[in-house]
Parts: sequence; C-alpha cells; structure tokens
Amino acid sequence: MPEATRTNIEEVGEAITDLNNAVVYNEFINTLANMIFAPMLIKKSWSNPLGKFKKGKKTFGDTVEEVYNNFIKAQTYDQTGAGLLTRHLPDTKVVFHRMNRQDSYVLTDSPEALAKAFKSYEGVAEYLGNLFTTIRNSAELDEYVLMRELFAEAYNNNALKVVAVADPQASEQNAKDLIKIIKTVSGDMTFANSNNNAYLTAQSDDNVPIVTFSKKDEQVLIVDNATDVQCDVSVLAYAFGRDLLSFNTEVKEVIDAFPIEGMVAALVDKNFFQVYDDLFTFREFENGLGLYRNHILHVWQTLGYSILCNAVAFVVASDQNSDGDIADEYTVSYTLKTGVTSTNKRTSVLEGQTYKTTLHGVKGGDTVTVTVGGVTDAGAYDSDTGVIKIEKVAGNIAITVA
Repeated sequence: MPEATRTNIEEVGEAITDLNNAVVYNEFINTLANMIFAPMLIKKSWSNPLGKFKKGKKTFGDTVEEVYNNFIKAQTYDQTGAGLLTRHLPDTKVVFHRMNRQDSYVLTDSPEALAKAFKSYEGVAEYLGNLFTTIRNSAELDEYVLMRELFAEAYNNNALKVVAVADPQASEQNAKDLIKIIKTVSGDMTFANSNNNAYLTAQSDDNVPIVTFSKKDEQVLIVDNATDVQCDVSVLAYAFGRDLLSFNTEVKEVIDAFPIEGMVAALVDKNFFQVYDDLFTFREFENGLGLYRNHILHVWQTLGYSILCNAVAFVVASDQNSDGDIADEYTVSYTLKTGVTSTNKRTSVLEGQTYKTTLHGVKGGDTVTVTVGGVTDAGAYDSDTGVIKIEKVAGNIAITVA
C-alpha cells in the first residue's frame, strides 16, 4: 500500500480496490461510511414534512394502547350519602395501534464503482454520501406518502369531521371565506365539546360522544400547496392570533396534495397522528462471489390515526342543484350479505364529490345493486375489480349485495 498524500489519490484508490486487498477494502469502506454517514444525513437528506408529528420510538412490543378518559357529569349533592358505595366507573375510550409497516431498502456498491470515484478525495465522499442519502431519502418519501394516506383512511372510515367549503381556487372571496371557516373551527376547538371529532361515526360499539378540546398550540393546520399559495399567508396566520403571524411550522404544514379529491385543508389535534418507529437500522452483506456489497436499511413502523381527538377536514363541494348553497349532503347506506365488506365506510357524501369503494367477499352468484337518488346505476359496479365508483354524487347512495 503506498502512503496516501494529496497528490496520489488515484494510486491509493487502485491499491485499495485491488481484489487482492479485500481486507483493506472492507476496513476502508466501513470506516469511510462511518465518517460520512452522519453529516450527510443532516446536510443532504430530504425529510418527511409530516415527520415532526411522529410520536417517537417504541421500546417494547408492537402495539400502542391509546387511552382517553371522557368528561363526567356532575351529581346533585346528597347529604344522606346514600350512594356512597355506588361504583362510578370512568368513561374510558381505548384504541390500539399495531405495527403495520416492515420495509427494507437495498443498494449495492462494488470495488469497481468505488474505483471510478477515485479521481479526488471529494469523489470518494460524494460516492458514498449519495449512496446512503438515496437510501434514507427513499425511506423518508415512503413515510411521507403513508402518513399523507392516513387522511384517506380516516376520511373513508368516517373518522374526520367534514366541513363543506367553496373552492378557494375559484375566487379570492372563496379563499377568504375558507380562512374564516378555519378560524371559526379553530376557536371552537379550544372549548370542551364534541363538535370537532368524529368518534361516533368512526366506530359502532359506543354511542357516548367524546368531549374534548385542543388548545391553539395543540392544533395543526395542514393545507395543500395550491391552497397555501391562493390564501394570503398573513390572513392564515391571523386566523391563529397575532403572536403567530410568522406562522411557525408547529401550527401549519404544507403538503403537495391530499389523497382525497376536493380536500384542501385539515385542522387536527397533534395526537391525530399515531405514528411510531419500531425499527430503523442499517445492515451490510458482502457477496464474495459476486464482488459486491449490499447496504440495507430496515424500517418498521406503526402508522395510524386517532379517533379520540379533534380532527376536521375541509372539502370542496360543488352545488349541482344551483340552489345557492355550497352543497347538499347525501347518505350512503350498505346492505351487505354476511362475508361481504366495503373498504369505504362513509355514511355521508357531499354533493358533486366522487364516491369510491371496493367490495370484498362478493361471490359469483351474488347480486350487487347500486342506486343513486333511488335510480339504479348499472355502470357504477365493476365485477372484475369489485370497485364501485360514482363520479359526481347527486343523490343518496344505496349499495346492496344479496
């Protein structure tokens, strides 16, 4: 091995990547990776913009138990103490979140590829830096997409309170009206009530509503990029008080788009995102026969949303009837035979929206009927895929499988 100087980098590179010096190569690549990896993560990595709302790492187990003790009612004073021994159990709501993501990301390096990078010290650093950055960036992007998809899951399972709004892209007045509506909902969230959560529609086992509240600093406003541009930033900030005119990232986060058509904003409690890291670790495997090394990142996570806190979605709906209102709201009913399920569990849909669901468990002899406004829509159901799609809803929807 020649002594490394600032002028013989190519000669040193040839010696290190010589197949007869495999031990030296392994030591070099491991040391270089350890030297470069940490700063590259900080300086050159892309980060999930919703990542700040994650809850951290789970230490043990694969399940999180989310618990909320509901408000209780006062009792009339009884000086006799007749009810002293009566049990008064708390109204405790419990939801479980289990690990549901186990992904791995693999990239390969080889002595030949490393040798091509040995034209300068910077070339070596750039090669490995780009390798590790690519792996982590890919994991971050997938995490972002999965967290963004939580809005679709919550919406389709009736776990979001939906507020109909006029399209903020259509006019400046509509954009201003959206801000007023968001401001009203934000203010209402600071009071203890059941107006801004969808607990009752998100599950069917409990008919006692959740009474809860979200302080201003516990609220997160998420808007898509187009809406953020359309709405005046100063007006958006003013909706949350003069002390937040700078509109820090703990209050608002911009995403590229929501996964639900027409959704332009969501105002949620910070606890809405129930996202935990279960495992985040790098491993390496060297294939001596193939003369390459695989770098592997394992990402295991729990990705869920809470039905025990405030969560409101603002959805654009057109006025199909031209009656001067933003939109009518129509019901969605399901009459499904045993063994058949629907991926979309919404019980209402706004006029002009697209409704979509997939039926599972439908057998060859079953009959699927879809009606809109009492009229059968023969083209709504695709028997090959099980998908029911109604482009623009203009009446109550009834889905029957017999």
